[in-house]
Amino acid sequence: MRQPMTSLLIIDPQYDFYDVPVNEQFTLDSEHQEKTIAPALPVPGAWNDAQRLASFIEKQQHIHSIVVTLDSHNEYDIAHAVYWQNKSGEHPAPFTLISHQDIVNGIWLPTKPELLEHVLAYTQSLEQAGKYSLIIWPTHCVMGSAGHKIVAPIQAAIQRWEQQTNTQHISISKGENPHTEHYGGCEAEYPLADDKNTQFDPQLVELVKQNDHVFISGQALSHCVASTVEQMVEKLSSEEINKLTILIDTTSPVAGFEQQAETFIDKMSQIGVNILTSSNL
Repeated sequence: MRQPMTSLLIIDPQYDFYDVPVNEQFTLDSEHQEKTIAPALPVPGAWNDAQRLASFIEKQQHIHSIVVTLDSHNEYDIAHAVYWQNKSGEHPAPFTLISHQDIVNGIWLPTKPELLEHVLAYTQSLEQAGKYSLIIWPTHCVMGSAGHKIVAPIQAAIQRWEQQTNTQHISISKGENPHTEHYGGCEAEYPLADDKNTQFDPQLVELVKQNDHVFISGQALSHCVASTVEQMVEKLSSEEINKLTILIDTTSPVAGFEQQAETFIDKMSQIGVNILTSSNL
């Protein structure tokens, strides 16, 4: 009898999204030095989520593959302050919302004037599609920074799983193009014709098709987890959607976006995604 194939998808389990305890130490591989972490965009409850997920990985002996998405940005990014300025040359504060009309009115403009046409089309597309408005996040998950790395509890659990199974986990980078946001692991919010890495990538959909069960965790529930799952279910049949299980006690929403996360979970539950706690498994 064939053994069921099970995968674990971990979305953006990176230091910048975790409310790391004060004085938590982090070793930089390149320098072998310890430093205290200061997360750029800590999600309340995420550190406890990481402990529960690490415990889940340790206990689940039948996981055949682990796939990790990594939010990967440049300092210069459409969702970071340096990309924008007002008429006085000032950059927007974190959590500023920039609407299509704000750009039309000249309230916020790209620091590179030649990108005006792009950002007008970009924000108009977001609003017409009913997606999250363009928000300026604290500069986060910059490639090469400590905040870009996987948090220690999850990283250690993955490494032990690799040793036990003689299998390498799979990493998927998203967000490297500075001209579009990339919440979901399948495609950017505004795919760009000249960059295939922003266009739909079928590998997470194929992950579901090739497995009997896919557990989902990561941060943040309200944004990158929600967007990734929504992008996946659009391409899946009802039977395939039933293969998905969100480990609800290993993921949390960005502060202020709790209602969006609740709405997402309700919607997914209604279409057949399983919503369970890691301890129930």
